[in-house]
Amino acid sequence: MNTDFNPTRKDLLKVDELILSLKNKKNKLVHRKVSVEKQLGDLNELYRSIIFNSAEFNAVKAKRASLKLIATGIELEIQSMNEELGFKNKLRQEVEFYLKNNKRPEAIEDFDRIEIKLKDLKKKYALFAKDRTRISSLRVMASEFIEELDHILKSA
Repeated sequence: MNTDFNPTRKDLLKVDELILSLKNKKNKLVHRKVSVEKQLGDLNELYRSIIFNSAEFNAVKAKRASLKLIATGIELEIQSMNEELGFKNKLRQEVEFYLKNNKRPEAIEDFDRIEIKLKDLKKKYALFAKDRTRISSLRVMASEFIEELDHILKSA
């Protein structure tokens, strides 16, 4: 059984996209639920002001029952999304922790390529600094540049 967990920055971005998408869907459901609850509140006021067991009373009662079912369904969807959001947030934390504590091989390769380029640049300016035909101020500037490159290479 292969249980390799090797997420990349792209995976982190995908998880972020999923989380954002879920939050947007959840917000739409919450707005819909608020609308249904407002309608229920309006019906409750109407319910109290009409004659018991009249045709209008029974119609309002049926409409309230229908809206309560809709509100319950929406609430179940919101709970489901909250669970999925919790899972996705936990996954996001695990991916962030992994990326923070494990250097990716391609990142090491990128650093190696940069280091090689910096060393080549250092050689070029070392030759420039030693060239007696150059103006002395340019040679001094080149040697200062080499010192700065050395500092960067040693600190990395």
